[in-house]
Order: sequence, then C-alpha cells, then structure tokens
Amino acid sequence: MRKNEEVYNRSVRGREKRLYEASVDGSVNSLKQLMAEDPLALARASVTCFDETPLHIAAMLGHLDFAKALASHKPDMAMAIDLQGRSPLHLASANGHIEIVNMLLSLNSNICLICDEDGRTPLHLAVMKGHVEVTRELVRARPEVTGHKLDHGETILHSSVRHNRIGALKMLVESVREAEFINARDDYGNTVLHTATTLKQLETVRYMLNGNMVEVNAVNESGLTALDVIEHMPRDLKSVEIRESLSKVGALRARNVPANGEREIAMVIEESRLDSVAQLLDVSPRVSSPRAISRGISIKKRLENQENWLKNKREALMITAGVIAAMAYQAGLNPPGGNWQDDKSDHDAGTSIMGDYCPCGYRSFWIYNTVALVTSLSTIFLLKSGIPMKKRVFMSILMVMMWVTITCTAVAYLISLWAISPYHEMTVITYVITVSVLIWLGLIGIVFLVHFVRFLIWCVRKARKFKKKRAIKS
Repeated sequence: MRKNEEVYNRSVRGREKRLYEASVDGSVNSLKQLMAEDPLALARASVTCFDETPLHIAAMLGHLDFAKALASHKPDMAMAIDLQGRSPLHLASANGHIEIVNMLLSLNSNICLICDEDGRTPLHLAVMKGHVEVTRELVRARPEVTGHKLDHGETILHSSVRHNRIGALKMLVESVREAEFINARDDYGNTVLHTATTLKQLETVRYMLNGNMVEVNAVNESGLTALDVIEHMPRDLKSVEIRESLSKVGALRARNVPANGEREIAMVIEESRLDSVAQLLDVSPRVSSPRAISRGISIKKRLENQENWLKNKREALMITAGVIAAMAYQAGLNPPGGNWQDDKSDHDAGTSIMGDYCPCGYRSFWIYNTVALVTSLSTIFLLKSGIPMKKRVFMSILMVMMWVTITCTAVAYLISLWAISPYHEMTVITYVITVSVLIWLGLIGIVFLVHFVRFLIWCVRKARKFKKKRAIKS
C-alpha cells in the first residue's frame, strides 16, 4: 500500500514538474499531453502551487498561446494570487504583454481591482514601468481603478510622476479629464504639481501647466505652493526654467495666495499686471484705455528683453574679466623678457631682466598690468556680489571699469612689445605704438561721445516730464 502511494506521489510530482517546465517553455503540446494523462493536473496545481500558478509564469514570460490554453481549461486561474498577492494580470502588466492583458481582462475585468501586498493594482505596475498601451487598456476596462490610492494617499498620478513616466501621465490625464483627479492630494497635501516640482521634472511641469484644470497655487500641509517648493530648491538650469514656467501662468508664493479661492487669485494677478502697466504709462489702471494697456504690455515685454540682454551681458563680462585677470596674473609673474635664472653680483635669480635694463618701462608695465588685474577682479566681485543697485548705475560702473581694464591691458601689451623688440626695429615699433594709441583713443572718444549724447537726451526727457507733472498739478 505504501509502495503504491509513493509511486503515485512521485508521478504527481513528476507531472507538476512537467507542468512547470511547460509553463516556462510555453509549450501548448506538453500541456495537452499532461491534461490527457491527468485531467485534474491544473486543478491540483491551483492547490499545490502556492508561489506561482502556471498562468502566473505564462503571463510573466509572455506565452500568449499557452495562457489561452490554460484559461480555456481553468478560467478561474486568472483570479489566483501568488505569495506577494499578485495576480497573473499584475505580472503581464508589469512586463508590458498587452495581448495577455487583453485576454485576462476578457475573462474577468475585476482582476484590475486586485491589490498585491503593497497595495498596488496592475495599473500601478503598468504605470511604474511606463507601459502606456497596457495602462490605456486597464483604464478602459475599469475606469474606477484610477481612484485607488497607495500608502500616504499617493494617487496613480503621483506614482507616474515619482517614477518619471510622462507618457503614462499624459494618457491618464487625457483619459479621466477631471479636475478633482488631476488636483488630488496625498496625505501631505501635495498635488502632482508639487511632486513634479520637487523632483525637478521640467517636462512634466510644463505639461501640467498647459492644461486649464491644474491648481497652480494649491498649498500643501507645509504651507507651500509649487513656487515656494522650487524657491527652496538648489538653483540650477532646471529650477530656473521651472520657476519661469510657474510665473508665466500666475503662480504665487503661499504668503500671497488669497484665502477666498481662485477668483481672488485671478483678480490679484490681473491687478498686479495692470498696476505694472499703469506705472509704465504713468496713468491709473482704472482709467487707462485698451490701447494704453496694449502699449504698456509691449513696453513691459521690451523691458523683459532688456533684462535678458543685461543677463547675457553680465555673463559675457564675467568671462571677459576672468580672461583678462588670468592674463594679467600670468604677465605679472612672467614679465616681458623673462626672469634671471642665476645669481650674480648685478642681479638675483628670479628677478625681472626688464627691471634691470629698463627700469622706467618695467615700472610703467607693472603699474598698468596691476590696474588691469585689480579692475578685472573688481568687475568679477561686483557681478557676483548681488549688491542692490539701479541697472543704469550698475551698468555704467561696469562699463567704466571695463574701459579702464581694457585700456590698461592694451598699454601693458604695447610696453611689453616695446621692451622686447630689438633696437633696429625701434622706429617701426614706435610708429605702430603711436598709431595704435591714436586709434584706441579715437575709439574711446567716439564711445564716450555717444554715451554723453544719450545722457543729455535722458536729462532733457526728465526735465520735460517734470514740467508736465508740475503743469498738471498746477
């Protein structure tokens, strides 16, 4: 009796092993042969295979024909779960096997609602892996699955952002199209916009802001809007672009958000825009005409262009000043003609050869070279210091400093050229230096004249404006 039982158990274990191998290989013929030998093989596998059923393995590996054969013999296997609480649909969704997903959904669409031990539905796994087509089919089968939340109140949109799946995010937003869904919050009060901003996902932020259902000024449990979040992040190119994108759509800091909703927010934004336009036109926003407002907006755009121009100029000045500072530093350590390499009675090693043979020229050289070094370093310091100053005054100071820097650099170069040239070339060198100095002085004179004329025009305009104000008051 015992011997017969052992033989039976060995045969059963052998068929289970063959069933597992057939599942891995996706062999439909092997499955048919097993079912012919033992019609209860699949029913027995559902009881004994606590880890994974054959359908789990087929769904994981993408064996469509084998999965169909299993479903035809035992449809309820589609609802079976493994040790991690995952159904075959979980595994097919995670691996992007769209045809198996459709087959399983045709058996029972309720599989969409099964959660694994981490609370994740098949939709969560499809979104986390970025399988857009699978995501679309799951939402189409059971739309209510999009409302399932994970721990800490994380919605399916939060999951897509946290795993940086912009394609799945777009598909979900376009499928549901509900403001409540798009602006859903987690347990910390963070919307999808908060999460995308925190992770510096520029493309996601821009996509969310393109829609008209996103609450750009939603405040989380920490009292922060999306603009507050990016203001507290380390500054880099992405954070700057995200900040600009938020500002363009009227995003506010939490301290500036009115307490009575979106209408007041819109009114505050609109009033601030009208006030800025009115200040540009020197008129009241309540009495300004549409043409005046249009003109003010164009002026504002021009000022924004000037701001960008100033930013670009600052970067160019920073590079130029850095290059000149490096040149002056190097020239100071290695003056024209080089340094003595040995010690003798009339000189010491390391001292300037030019300083011994041409002390006057050497003195002039290091004076101009030092001035160029100091002014270039001062320019870099001013550009990085962030001292509050009017733009016109700031640019004027920088312009004068760069004039001095470039002039001293040019003079130091001419002195170096004169010092290291041979005596028989002195006539030509003197002529070249003279012509160069005259051209340079002429160029400086022209630039100075242009700026002086602009200053006079500015003074005349200010005087006329002052007279008009006094005439209006009187």
